[in-house]
Amino acid sequence: MENQLKIKLKNNEQVIGTFFSMGNADILECLGYTSLDYVIIDTEHGPFDTETIMDFVRAAECVNLTPMIRIADVTHKEIQRAVDSGAKGIVIPYLKTLDDIKKIIEFAKFPPMGNRGFIQGRASGFGYKQWAKDINEWMDISNQELLVLPQCETVQCLEVIEHIVEMEGIDGIFVGPFDLSISMGIPAQFENERFLSALERILKACKNVHKPAFIFSSDMKNAQKYMKWGFDGIAYGIDTAVVIEAYQNIVKQIRQIK
Repeated sequence: MENQLKIKLKNNEQVIGTFFSMGNADILECLGYTSLDYVIIDTEHGPFDTETIMDFVRAAECVNLTPMIRIADVTHKEIQRAVDSGAKGIVIPYLKTLDDIKKIIEFAKFPPMGNRGFIQGRASGFGYKQWAKDINEWMDISNQELLVLPQCETVQCLEVIEHIVEMEGIDGIFVGPFDLSISMGIPAQFENERFLSALERILKACKNVHKPAFIFSSDMKNAQKYMKWGFDGIAYGIDTAVVIEAYQNIVKQIRQIK
């Protein structure tokens, strides 16, 4: 069950991923041939349900692409179905309070950290993977290997970021820059000094406790800047936009030959 993304992060590698929303397992499998490290299956904005989530996780695994799932909210159902499907990480949006964070840990981690529901499902080889045959080993490995990444995308979350990253069971932070900037009253003003200070605060909080900081970017210059700053993970773009822009560039280049 080794989480290859966690191994890379422990080796101080900066990892690159993308958001998956197109809803086709072949497309997700193709992403595995791009040198991406991980993919985030987006069930917050995407229309996917449990059956398709499992197929997408399988598709990612077959090409050594670490599958993470962005869930819709902090509920038992959302977290349970993601972890039972075999996701190696969960990204949790729209958080505001420390109580929200405590609920995440409660649902995502087994005792003694939380109270995750037990089932010998797909994530454990339906109970037949060697390490899953002992319940204590299964719970310990699951707690160690699952990446739990709350999204910092509200002012309220930003205000308690230092407390969030210190909590056992929280493995890092994922920054949602669009929603965070909107919450700050400066929509998409990514060069605004207040926004840059917020990013520095989040990054510093993570570095102080040696936990990874991820951030989304739909702009190449910003993505490169965040890498230079020391963000551990970049989620670049959404598959739909990347495909559109790629074909726009192809058409433009062909027409330039005339």
